[in-house]
Amino acid sequence: METTTVETSSSKRLISALVFVVLGVAVVGTVGFTLHSLSADPQKALYATKSSETIVVDGKTYPKASIALGVYADSGQAADYGHYTTNKKDYVQYGPSTHLVLPAHTFVTVTISAYDGGEHLNNPYFGKVVGTVGGTINIDGVDVSNVPSDNVQHTFTLHGIPSSSQDPLFVNVPLPQVKADDQDNFIATQDPKTNFKGHTVTFSFITGGAGDYVWNCEYPCGDGSYAKFGAAMSTYGYMSGKVTVK
Repeated sequence: METTTVETSSSKRLISALVFVVLGVAVVGTVGFTLHSLSADPQKALYATKSSETIVVDGKTYPKASIALGVYADSGQAADYGHYTTNKKDYVQYGPSTHLVLPAHTFVTVTISAYDGGEHLNNPYFGKVVGTVGGTINIDGVDVSNVPSDNVQHTFTLHGIPSSSQDPLFVNVPLPQVKADDQDNFIATQDPKTNFKGHTVTFSFITGGAGDYVWNCEYPCGDGSYAKFGAAMSTYGYMSGKVTVK
């Protein structure tokens, strides 16, 4: 009888151990699937269009490429301009995608159609143009090197984590706001490219070797939480994204 009891207890322990392992594997698998889902791109990647043309900058010849984006007050405004995204919240947003894919060692020209209003930057540094070819951006046909901190609607700020395994890249572009009247309605602009409803901002920079970078808006355009850095500002795929250089 004593031997049978010992054998029965050992069997129970073995079964309990197997159940624990199976449950552990299930939990790890579920967590892994959840993290993978959360880290997945909310939109399909947007690829730059390569050109057959080249350009010489500082004595070096680079191939050319271009890419176009828009920034909108909400999803309804984005839809008005044909940029339907998979974003489910009615936040301010960039579109049609926040994952940009750019070719390496290339002169890349970015065009942003900017339709939103704004208030005031927390840090006036982000009103300066940094990292572009010539140190300027073109706003509605005029080259500028900065936008006053009280006239910024959003920024496109591209950067990477310091690393010896990829080339450094930093670009900061402030976007001028669309003014509003006393009833909070947008005032028509002077830009026919946006049907007089926004501003066209164009700039160029040169990519280095292959690498992964991130970009974000430095204007506090979220809701009232976290000093206006909540909501759209803290939700990936609206006012932040990534850049893959390859």
